Amino acid sequence: MSEDTATSDPSPSRSRPEPPGASLEREPRRHKPAEARREQILTAALSCFGEKGYHASTMDDIVRASGLSKGSLYWHFSSKEEVFLALVDSFTDEFYVEWDNIADSVEDKLEVLKRECGVSVRRFSEKRLFLLAWAEFVTHPAARERMRDAYAIAREKLEVIIRAGRANGSLARGPSEDGVASALVAALEGLFLQWLVDPEFDLEAHFAMSWELLEKGLRP
Repeated sequence: MSEDTATSDPSPSRSRPEPPGASLEREPRRHKPAEARREQILTAALSCFGEKGYHASTMDDIVRASGLSKGSLYWHFSSKEEVFLALVDSFTDEFYVEWDNIADSVEDKLEVLKRECGVSVRRFSEKRLFLLAWAEFVTHPAARERMRDAYAIAREKLEVIIRAGRANGSLARGPSEDGVASALVAALEGLFLQWLVDPEFDLEAHFAMSWELLEKGLRP
């Protein structure tokens, strides 16, 4: 038998099954993108902070909740504080993107305010754990600074809408734009606080009733 014939002979000895893991050795293991890992960590952290509180939670708790290694966690975040601040940034960034989309697509500014307040209610109703963690973390200096900035941005965005609504006649003239914006934020915060301390408080139903009162003062 020639060498060529021997080489091409599909004998049983050449059809042995691959050893376990052989395909993994040939093909690189696929890892999740860094952004997906960060989101996995933030989701786990939110669960820990909401259930145990920020101060009682540890980085080890976040590791266990995320299912990742400690090395992977510390690759993305150097401390528990950094994790929470990233949570705040992520939440507010998504929140304001929705606000901006509404403001850009709706001409009636009274309707814009209603929808933006509704987004606020929906966002927090979906993230009660975040609200619980937020309430505890407010005692932290770095968090207070982040929250102060978040409130300032919210008021500024509302002021722009109120000014535009008064200009095109869809909102009534009256107190300063800053004063009206602050009142809207305060109304929402009051609802959130009541819901935070009382899970039976119907946040969406009370928002609907509160908006009826607010609308009377805003309508031209």
